[in-house]
Amino acid sequence: MADAAFAKLLFLEAKRIQDPDGADEVLVGRGDGGTFEKVRMRQGDVFEFDERFVPFVNQAPIDVVLHEVNEVTDKVSFIGGAKIIASEVGLGERTQAIGALSLSLYELTYKVL
Repeated sequence: MADAAFAKLLFLEAKRIQDPDGADEVLVGRGDGGTFEKVRMRQGDVFEFDERFVPFVNQAPIDVVLHEVNEVTDKVSFIGGAKIIASEVGLGERTQAIGALSLSLYELTYKVL
């Protein structure tokens, strides 16, 4: 089997939100630092990534993490993350739940290519 080159992030869906104002300010980034996107999401919103390709480095897993920004205090809190692994290459669209242990807050859909 060929090595996976990258993960293509497709969609982020807000299943539940945390902010009492009805929308989360979400930072989407890599576990090792760096932010891809900052999006404001309400429950049921689906954010479509615009050609977001994340490379595998030495076939190591890619950690995609979400943080929520409190607009009042600018405090950043960790929501959760998804681990994308190179062995998912060729399996088509995959979806991982991100967030609270019992109820997912967000779902990330991606492909490994």
